[in-house]
Amino acid sequence: MAASLAERLTATLRDRVITGVLAPGTVVIEPALAREFQVSKTPVREALQRLTHDGLIEVLPKRGYLVRAMTQADLRDVIELRELLEPLAAAQVSAAVSRRGPAAEAIVDALRQALEAQRAATRHDERVGAALRFHRTLAELTPNARLRAPLARALDETTRALYVLPAAFEERRDDEGLAEHEALFAAIESGDAGAAEVAAGRHFARLRPAAGSPTD
Repeated sequence: MAASLAERLTATLRDRVITGVLAPGTVVIEPALAREFQVSKTPVREALQRLTHDGLIEVLPKRGYLVRAMTQADLRDVIELRELLEPLAAAQVSAAVSRRGPAAEAIVDALRQALEAQRAATRHDERVGAALRFHRTLAELTPNARLRAPLARALDETTRALYVLPAAFEERRDDEGLAEHEALFAAIESGDAGAAEVAAGRHFARLRPAAGSPTD
């Protein structure tokens, strides 16, 4: 089924917020967006309401919508949430792989491609972006839809921090992150849900002490 106009607008505006094109503190108004996209205000309003629900923007009464700020404290909160959700997601994906068959092969192939992209990245920003794509692929493969939605939002916020809080990623050890992703992939590929959950937990255990400088 084709995406609705409001869904397409939501995706476009979300990408602008996440990549910093719409920077924190920017005020956006329905009429201006309607003119830009040459549509009525109704789908624009619906898209902005969805982004408000996702916590990316907030309503400014009688003025429009404000792109929310992103702070180190916000990023710490996001990392804490991911620490709770991603080990469970890894366990569920691994359990799906344990059942084998074409679906399991597709899961392993998708994660392998994401991991290979991380290995191939040469610049620091590319490696961080590729690491986030690995996590996003894992989230998308999680069979529990109620887990996918909050995890996707948390990953959006982490990706946004890469653009608007770049200093938060300067101290990360790319080699450690890659090794941890490889261990997580190996556990998932083996179909060992317990090992996958532990591997994901260890990944975040390393990030926790450096909460002032979160990474992927």
